[in-house]
Amino acid sequence: MKEETYKYPRQFIVGVWLITVGIAMMTLVIKLPNGIPNAAYFGVIYALGMFWQLNSRTRKRFSVGSGTIRQKKWANRSIVILMALVFLSFLPAQMMHLSGMQAVYVTWVMILIGVGLHFFAFIPVHGKIIGILGLVIVLNGLFGLFVRLPLDMIFSSDGLIKIIFGLVYLKVSPINF
Repeated sequence: MKEETYKYPRQFIVGVWLITVGIAMMTLVIKLPNGIPNAAYFGVIYALGMFWQLNSRTRKRFSVGSGTIRQKKWANRSIVILMALVFLSFLPAQMMHLSGMQAVYVTWVMILIGVGLHFFAFIPVHGKIIGILGLVIVLNGLFGLFVRLPLDMIFSSDGLIKIIFGLVYLKVSPINF
């Protein structure tokens, strides 16, 4: 009997990663005394999740194969795209001459939209599900921005969306979609 090969061998790992990042997003509702989101908890959970997903033992145990050279290139491009979009996320608040919490609000929402956009570059790596996630995350950020939802609500919905998609990946992985 021929063993089936999968185009996207690390979907299970990305599912756990999305759940981890979703939980990390929820911690952004914890504020510093000045009202700015305390990114320390987020950073610790994010770093632990990144270490887990990039660990060679994790990849060996939870992958159904190794990624292709093309997938590795797309994964690297996606990270570069994310870094550029996060950097650019500071520009709208500057260009609109916002200060204080207004600048914080616009910058954070733009970062979340940038995160959603970078998921599109991961489609060749993790399949079409990650593209759907990217679209939902971008729409969530845009909706929050235009309706002026409280930042905590945007963080919570973003985290919940990532957790739900992470659970979907865990349920269907591996799948060639």
